[in-house]
Amino acid sequence: MKKTLQLLSCIALLIVAGCNMFDEQLALDMWAKPGADQLEVKKALLECGMPSPYNDSMNSKDLSMNANAAVNMCLVKAGFYHKLFKVGLRDRCHNYNAEDLPICVPGSVIPKRSVERRLKSAYCQKYKNKPECQP
Repeated sequence: MKKTLQLLSCIALLIVAGCNMFDEQLALDMWAKPGADQLEVKKALLECGMPSPYNDSMNSKDLSMNANAAVNMCLVKAGFYHKLFKVGLRDRCHNYNAEDLPICVPGSVIPKRSVERRLKSAYCQKYKNKPECQP
């Protein structure tokens, strides 16, 4: 009985200790490009269509699966890489029944970074004075 209690205590401790590994990571912290600072990453995220640079890095709840895949493809096309996962240009098309996503159809146009998209985003409309929202 004592060993069972010790075993259950150890398992509970490991579960509690491991919970931080699964916290949502900010997109801003997960994408990088050689020579790019945090401001450049924020701008790229917004220019590629992420609603905010502070969203969850891989699965923004504010975006459809198709839009999320398009943001990831745009970032990869612009030379960024994901720090935790190897995210290739069309890697998102291999998950979540992604063959049904319009961005994954052969010949679909991968969006490019757009300063206009960034400046017109809801984020930049709300936070006009933020450095990432300056032209």
